[in-house]
Amino acid sequence: MPTNFEFYMSANLSSHVGKWIAICNGSIVSEGSEPKKVFTRAKKKCPNKHILITRVPEEATMIF
Repeated sequence: MPTNFEFYMSANLSSHVGKWIAICNGSIVSEGSEPKKVFTRAKKKCPNKHILITRVPEEATMIF
């Protein structure tokens, strides 16, 4: 299973552009326009797990 970051870097997120997503155990468990709500829903689905919260950019982004 990929890490949350590996999933984020390799997944096709085109259907989530402009939204906040929560990734847990290598899959998207929550999405929306308000990061706090996205995180709260994700914590309910994945208690005691590491969750990656990020906004899917609207344009190509380079990460260093």
